[in-house]
Amino acid sequence: MALRYALLASLLALSLGCDSFPNGTDHAFHWWSCGAADGVSVSAVQPVNPDGSPQYPVRLDQDLHIAVDLINNNRIFSKLSLDVTVWTWSGLFKCGWKQIPTFGLLEDLDACDMSLTCPLKTGSGPITVKLPFSKYGIIIRLLKNNAPYQLKYELSDENGNVAYCLMAQTRALTK
Repeated sequence: MALRYALLASLLALSLGCDSFPNGTDHAFHWWSCGAADGVSVSAVQPVNPDGSPQYPVRLDQDLHIAVDLINNNRIFSKLSLDVTVWTWSGLFKCGWKQIPTFGLLEDLDACDMSLTCPLKTGSGPITVKLPFSKYGIIIRLLKNNAPYQLKYELSDENGNVAYCLMAQTRALTK
């Protein structure tokens, strides 16, 4: 019970204070690579609806689908784990990205089971990655609606080595 109150207090404190959207996130999705295994790269990232049409702002109260143009000239990845980190743009006196505590709920997830089709083969082409945020409605409902968020999506191989890391900043709806 105390953990619930701590989570609620943390999320409320983080979601108050800043009204503006940094880096043009009010109208555009921004992404960049934050690390990759040799031979693995991404040339395009776009949030999409389940039917493949562009989605903006993104909806965190539903499963988030991301269309990715992936190039894998490394090796076949048969097992991948996923860590997702979420930040919100907030602050009482100085705005900045503040990490939202998820208490391990978004760490060491089986990426092949929940978001990717595995094995991840070599070659290049489009894939759609699914982030099942609908499973975490209890946390998502506590987040500020129509606000800027930053996400880190880190895939690691069976040995714990980073296969690919992506950072994104977006405007998100939570209700």
